Amino acid sequence: MRLIRDNVERIAETKEQEALLIRQGFRPLSEEAAEDAELDAAAPVAEVAAEMTVKELRALAKSKGIKGASSLTKEELLAALEG
Repeated sequence: MRLIRDNVERIAETKEQEALLIRQGFRPLSEEAAEDAELDAAAPVAEVAAEMTVKELRALAKSKGIKGASSLTKEELLAALEG
């Protein structure tokens, strides 16, 4: 599946890769996948973030402009992303 974020395009070969890219802010290019992503996006952020690894949370925090994310614990990252 092809996904895009800003002007960066990625290809996910497995559902796991697809889920990771969607959590990182990528959007599917196909209509069917876009509908699935909208359903996933409707899930509460706390639920989705709680399933992410610390590495994924740090990358997400960095993409959202949260400074000092590399030194935060998972709980601190979750709190920073919720706020």
